[in-house]
Amino acid sequence: MAQMGRCCLVVLALTLGSPAFAQVSVPLGSTINVPAGGSMNLGCVALNVLGSFNLNSGQVSNTGDVSIGAGGNLNGGQGTLSVSGNWSNSGTFIAGTGTVIFTDGCAAGPLQITGSTVFNNLTLGSGNGRTFVIPAGANITVNGVLTLQGTSGQPITLVSSSGQLAIINLGPSAQVTSNFANVSSNVQIGAAASVQGIPTLSETGLIILALLMAGTALWRGRGTTFGAKRKNQHH
Repeated sequence: MAQMGRCCLVVLALTLGSPAFAQVSVPLGSTINVPAGGSMNLGCVALNVLGSFNLNSGQVSNTGDVSIGAGGNLNGGQGTLSVSGNWSNSGTFIAGTGTVIFTDGCAAGPLQITGSTVFNNLTLGSGNGRTFVIPAGANITVNGVLTLQGTSGQPITLVSSSGQLAIINLGPSAQVTSNFANVSSNVQIGAAASVQGIPTLSETGLIILALLMAGTALWRGRGTTFGAKRKNQHH
């Protein structure tokens, strides 16, 4: 375990040594494992996953942007990943039973989530009234607990990445906790309500309906004429 921990720290130190490459990068074909029960502080640099990054039951804190490239694999395991920057997923994120926390610390301004991702536990939190930009469409799913946490003076705000509706889907057992959060009208928590289509008649059905209506009108007309004849006979 200790050896794995030193390995991760060496990779981090080498990456941070050059300001031009201020990120932790997992190259294609490489794997980084967070020691079980261990922790990594990324010092607010970006995490770029092209290979495999496994949280196991560890904790990764002070992460800047997170980018999962095509072919990249980020496995949440039972761990906790704290992110202050943007989240971009073009590869594979395995939620496991872990938690992803978007919070303050390394960045300010709007935090944007892009790509389709299924989370287990997801927290969108800030003490600075940050705005969280949710991808339009039904691209985000939470199967565990969705926590929206702002403060009384500076609530967080959820907006769509475009004018279209952004939906945060909830799994069958998902729960939502919301405190001091403003959810814009173009963001929906929970699956979109199903819209029942209005029944329509086929061309044959329309012809039959027209014939029935014509027959009804003819019958009423004959009934009126027959009644008038009987009335005249009485006179």
